[in-house]
Amino acid sequence: MGSAGVSLDGDLLAGDSPHLELVLATPEEHLETIRMNSRAWKGLLDLDQYIEREHRLSQQNLTKNGALTCWILVDGRLPPNSRTILSSCETYLKPAYLAYKGNVEEIICHGIGSVFARPEFRGRGYAGRMMEELSKKLDTWQSENQPRKQGVFSVLFSDIGKKFYTRYGWKPYLSSHMTLPPINEDHLKVSVALAKLPVARPMSAEDVRQSMCSEIVEHKQRNLLQVASQKSPGAKVAISPDYDHMLWHWARENYYVEMGVFDDKKPSVRGAAVDSQNVFCTWVRTVGDTKSSHTLHILRFSYDEPASPSIELSTIEAIAAVLRRAQFEAHALNVQKVEFWNPTSLVVKAAKLLDPDAQVFHRDESSICSLKWNGAKQGLGDDVEWFWNEKYSWC
Repeated sequence: MGSAGVSLDGDLLAGDSPHLELVLATPEEHLETIRMNSRAWKGLLDLDQYIEREHRLSQQNLTKNGALTCWILVDGRLPPNSRTILSSCETYLKPAYLAYKGNVEEIICHGIGSVFARPEFRGRGYAGRMMEELSKKLDTWQSENQPRKQGVFSVLFSDIGKKFYTRYGWKPYLSSHMTLPPINEDHLKVSVALAKLPVARPMSAEDVRQSMCSEIVEHKQRNLLQVASQKSPGAKVAISPDYDHMLWHWARENYYVEMGVFDDKKPSVRGAAVDSQNVFCTWVRTVGDTKSSHTLHILRFSYDEPASPSIELSTIEAIAAVLRRAQFEAHALNVQKVEFWNPTSLVVKAAKLLDPDAQVFHRDESSICSLKWNGAKQGLGDDVEWFWNEKYSWC
């Protein structure tokens, strides 16, 4: 199945072979895909640790009970557990929203991750064939109990630029970020006082659940999408920023703590809040290639859209306050930077309030946010806007 030195029949030497099929991996084959891609992605973990990390993540609320699917491209003539894996990927079933002409629907979408082509067979078109077949599969995959019976959209985050996945329908969307450096406690206190910022309180995981992922917040999110779909043409979609997404990211971080990659205990501070302005954010530590390149990623910002210039200024100052708290936590956790994806205009203004030289960086190669839209053939038009395209939705 996955042994070194495998050979292929002559009629399988190109990605357009009629004998190639994209199929569901057996548990044994899924494990083999993890072993194969570990060479590229295990980073600071050894093989056994990497396998255990993937197992732990597969048991999270976001991914268990069939929400995680492993796909493999193989010779369809061979039986399971006897076929050479030419390419592989995973898909994640995610709750999502669709807003169109004032109507908001709760739907599902799929996130695509772990796209891997077997190194010894690269250049033959297998990865492209896999994505072509996956595009067809996801049109109806796990949609049998959905009102539409069809998938509306899927997403992926490309680390190989913008061209490859575009060929198969996943078009690149805004992929930008800003960074801020860590600061110590004295810097935090002085800068907050000088700028006359509100004091941001630290949030625990339970605080994040109540303040950012509650039913009340969900209702506000639906209303925002509804209003947006009434104000401008085109469909609006969003991956639900629910608590299960946050738990998945934190479980990943916690595993690295257990393995000693992060050399401290599991953090108790999971975000920051300025309650008087209804401004909140939550974050997670992510692993770099070396211990000196770890990052504190903001998973999600949450705030009310300001209704006046004075409220806008207060909101910007509150966002700046939670960012300052994130910078302090980055210092406490010994990571090198705070990073946040696709900042809104208010977040950009808040960051520049803290550091006038802070810039928005547009990515061209890594973590390119990409979306495949199937709504046109469902009467939803050709245009779609991706709301809340933040780090929490990464997979």
